[in-house]
Amino acid sequence: MSDVYVLNPDYGLRDDIHRFILFSKANRKGNASPNWMSFIHPAHAAMLSFFTHERSLNENWPLLALFFHCDASKVERLIRPFMENREAFFTTWHGKRICFPRQLIIPVERAGTEYRFQKLPPCTPTGMTVDTCTRRLYSGPLLLTLMLTNRCMAHCRYCYADTRTQVQNWLPTSRILELVREAAELPVQQINLIGGEIFLHKDWDIILAELVRHGIEPEFISTKIPFTAECLRKLKQTHYKNLIQVSLDAIDTTVLVQSLSVNNSYTSEMMRGLRMLDQSGLPYQVSSVLTTYNCDPRTLTDLFRFLSTLKNLHDWRLTPVSNSTTTKYPGFADLKPSHQKISDIFRFLQEAVVPNAHFRIILNQSAIEKQYYTDEGGSMHFNGAVCSALSSHLFILPDGKVTICEQLYWNPRFIIGDAKKSGLKEIWQSPEALHLCNLSRKDLSRQSKCKACTYFEECFEYGNRCWSDIIKAYGKECWDYPDPRCRLAPEMKNRLDY
Repeated sequence: MSDVYVLNPDYGLRDDIHRFILFSKANRKGNASPNWMSFIHPAHAAMLSFFTHERSLNENWPLLALFFHCDASKVERLIRPFMENREAFFTTWHGKRICFPRQLIIPVERAGTEYRFQKLPPCTPTGMTVDTCTRRLYSGPLLLTLMLTNRCMAHCRYCYADTRTQVQNWLPTSRILELVREAAELPVQQINLIGGEIFLHKDWDIILAELVRHGIEPEFISTKIPFTAECLRKLKQTHYKNLIQVSLDAIDTTVLVQSLSVNNSYTSEMMRGLRMLDQSGLPYQVSSVLTTYNCDPRTLTDLFRFLSTLKNLHDWRLTPVSNSTTTKYPGFADLKPSHQKISDIFRFLQEAVVPNAHFRIILNQSAIEKQYYTDEGGSMHFNGAVCSALSSHLFILPDGKVTICEQLYWNPRFIIGDAKKSGLKEIWQSPEALHLCNLSRKDLSRQSKCKACTYFEECFEYGNRCWSDIIKAYGKECWDYPDPRCRLAPEMKNRLDY
């Protein structure tokens, strides 16, 4: 009872007007639940605030009892499940689940030597009503993605990114740093950096260092650039300690020249750069995209043999190529291996390669297991990843234009603001954003089966339709069609499966 317990510093709290958001931080160090986000009742947030002070349990119980107008024994009985809980759990309020992550309240000794008591007052919401159900955040985004540049050193035939649009007026670094500070004040959970090739942005290291300083750096950085000593030196100076993901599909020069449109020296430069990265002490993983160029045992075995010479490789991830919203389908379809070929190569790797690896090999089975035309009852019931567009995520393009999803890029229908002119909260509540969040039947074309669907209201209100998959499957002009997972969706013009 004389011990001091605190809210685990790997978690953050944000007032979301009608509830509080409880989320895991990007740079968590302990045994916290990764990528956690849940809505909690203001009473729960108030309770957690008492564990941001340097108080023993003996001191906290009577204070909590006074705040909640009950006796100390009841307070202790209610709060004990939140202390050093080994697993996530939930409570109920008005029949609704409120979920909590593991290790929520912990002894101060386990909070780390850099722990500082926040001394939060009892949290009270900005709004008068309590809403723990609405998916879209009220107070602004929780996740941001900054596309620093759409320039790249390779020209991958299978690339889904929009690298063709010519950016005329780049978002200045000074404004990017302002946005980072604004995001940190919200606070956000994380800011991701992507390209193109992020290392081609002249100030990538300044931006990354600012993210690290605020504790909202990316979970990983993906690159296709051959590392040099100078690049690794700059990377270390940012104090970034999360994963670096190196994209390498083969070590066969012919394969890389044909599929990436790179020069003949690219393969040797990538291998040399990976050896330097391996010796740098920085954590890294390798990612390979499976296409008709490299989806065969010989090519992947050769790549595995090279990777096996690296001592500190964290893991090797293999993912089948997926469709693009920016590339015409007929040519793109030729790059997609068949379902049978992917299954065969995964089986070969599992049986002949995985047992001989000193690093993890992760085979992305979900890509070929994804089901279409099977789900019914609206987007709340769709299987697979839950869409974060318009609910918790903003995507900022290299010129400052803001869209709702990484793969929609400069599609004018989904541009909801300009980060050169507006702040994050203003963009989140812009007329364009609110219009997309509240589409009505009259906004849809007669050709869309959604227009007369029985489930229209609940489906669109829940907001789990994948806009990019819809456009990939049916074309830009059919943005309002059903998600191809839906049982009522028409036959795809461009198949998403294999």
